[in-house]
Amino acid sequence: MIPKELLEEPKVVASYNDRVREVISRMQENNQWVVPVVRDKVVIGVISYNELLRRKVSPESKVINLMIPSNNVLESEDEARVVAKFYTTKSRALIVVDDKKRLVGIISREGFLSYYLSRGEIPDAKVREVMNSPVITIDANDSVARARWLMSNNHVSKLPVLENKKLVGIVTTRDIVNRLYSEGGKKKSSILTEEERLMALPVREIMTYPVITTDGNQNVKQALETLLRRKISGMPVIEGDLIVGMFSGIDVVNLIAKKFELEMPIEAKLSGELKQGDVKAMIDGILERYLARLEKLTEVINFKVTFKEVAKSQDKKVYQVTARAVTKIGDFISKDSDWDPVTAVRKAVEKLEERVTRELKKIEAKGRKPKAEEG
Repeated sequence: MIPKELLEEPKVVASYNDRVREVISRMQENNQWVVPVVRDKVVIGVISYNELLRRKVSPESKVINLMIPSNNVLESEDEARVVAKFYTTKSRALIVVDDKKRLVGIISREGFLSYYLSRGEIPDAKVREVMNSPVITIDANDSVARARWLMSNNHVSKLPVLENKKLVGIVTTRDIVNRLYSEGGKKKSSILTEEERLMALPVREIMTYPVITTDGNQNVKQALETLLRRKISGMPVIEGDLIVGMFSGIDVVNLIAKKFELEMPIEAKLSGELKQGDVKAMIDGILERYLARLEKLTEVINFKVTFKEVAKSQDKKVYQVTARAVTKIGDFISKDSDWDPVTAVRKAVEKLEERVTRELKKIEAKGRKPKAEEG
């Protein structure tokens, strides 16, 4: 059974008929990143800040038009399953249900990390050993539209803001979403005009500063205490005047997962020159993020990516990427190619996600069809 200390009663629960504007207002008030959506007490999806950033809809839309599949765990499952689910999905919260998919509670990432910290079960490590690097950043003069694009395409929830290569602020998913949906009472034409104005603003207009930071030598436990105390999900790692990484709750989840001897079900066959430096780090990051997205849709048994050089011209190579996911609902394969190996892998895994999503929609539609009357 899931330990009772991990379970929380969600302060915000939405009905599929609720207006998006109303739900976002309650999310802001209660500092809740993920909201379960229920119908007749059964969990049918979730609303999250990440999805609100990626898919802008009218504030007057119904929740059913925006919700996505939820990361459910059964209340009867053990602690190791909770760790594994956080590890593979990188979620801000897991939805706990009974055997009939009725809502029991939620496990927030913050609650999960606080639980292990209080029990003295955070492994000893330096921030430098676990941080995410290289870091995706944005210039203070870049537009909010670019920040939104970078977050959506790289599946990150915060961007350090730089000016003359120095850290001057940070912009988060919540900063943008709260601004996007703050005009709920206006007419549709006014909302569209306000969105265009917001997207054109320089990031410096909405960023948060000064920024809470850490350094590579700090102990992970101390850095985690800062995250929990300041109610933030991550912070830049500074050495000298340079940003060398980002430290977040996900990095601590990964440390806990190692204690349970968990491994990502990812196989990536890279050619010699792709095994080193920033390119490998970027490819690994993309694969982990898309595995997390797939895990939110269905259980992934194996996720495999292979690279092949299919052409060469003027010292440039064309990389063909084959991505394969063995899942609970079937086996899916996709291919794509590009001069840039990072772009090639992103395009291939995007296609894979689209195919899994289409299959799930078919299964859902099939389940909704009325049975033929017996004669």
